[in-house]
Amino acid sequence: MKKYIALASVFAVALAIACSGGGYSAPSGSIMQDTSLTLSPQADFTPATAVGSKSGEACVTAYVGIISSGDASLKAAAAAGGITKINYVDYKNTSLLGSVISTTCTIARGD
Repeated sequence: MKKYIALASVFAVALAIACSGGGYSAPSGSIMQDTSLTLSPQADFTPATAVGSKSGEACVTAYVGIISSGDASLKAAAAAGGITKINYVDYKNTSLLGSVISTTCTIARGD
């Protein structure tokens, strides 16, 4: 019986951590999610403003909301695209079956 209580406690803590979120927020789907979100476009950005000729992406992947790895920093995204001047940043979330497998990516665009 103590084993079941300990196991339930571990899963409850893991669930609480997985559901705590972070700075990035997008609508979530319970079966599948594939959303993109721009959090802070530049103040002078208009549809006529060029986002740049280069694009780089950096991602973090999590499994069952317990284990995650990767580097989704803006610096890593810029390096992946060979970008020295960042003009625009997008974020992308993809998940399967809630939090069984989820990925968050930072997409840098610029020159």
